[in-house]
Amino acid sequence: MKNLNGTWLKIKTGNDYCRPEFIEFNDDQIIHFELELKSGNELSKVRTEWSEKLSESKYEFVNDNRIRIFRMGKTYTVLSETESKTEDTEFATDYERIVPTKTELESEKIETLEFKAQWNKEKIPLIFNKILDSKVIQEMNKRMKRNGRKLVLENLQGTYFASIFDNDIREKLIGIKEIDENKAVLFGFPERPYEIKAE
Repeated sequence: MKNLNGTWLKIKTGNDYCRPEFIEFNDDQIIHFELELKSGNELSKVRTEWSEKLSESKYEFVNDNRIRIFRMGKTYTVLSETESKTEDTEFATDYERIVPTKTELESEKIETLEFKAQWNKEKIPLIFNKILDSKVIQEMNKRMKRNGRKLVLENLQGTYFASIFDNDIREKLIGIKEIDENKAVLFGFPERPYEIKAE
């Protein structure tokens, strides 16, 4: 059996609207955690009431630091205004083990750096503490009294994350595997490549 030690980040896909979540394996238990801000940019884990038995779970290792857990759920399909069908469906959820970020930089320095990454033809700006929305969206947000999307540098157990906030709600975490003044290696993406380089 492969190594299950450590804390594992739930990898969100475009269809996930839940808050960021982590799991840990303890004997035969899969224990689920949510996050709360401890102080500054330091996060802490808060155990949820949900736990599962590993021995009753179907799972596979994608690589040494990524595990895929399969769970049964339901798919609802609306066929018309009066007709729908429900099917039992197996859903796969990936989790990636977090490891302390390799860096010699202090968090204050990291927050001043700007990088660009590309994932699946989408350009991702890595700029902390600035609104990322276009001018048009910013204007709409102002009228609706919403705060826009921004990246905030946060830290859990020595691992830095570029946390995506929308209207002050933490939506997603992008892990930072390593970072210096010229590049950052990011992890936690739902499809290959699971990690990308930002320069």
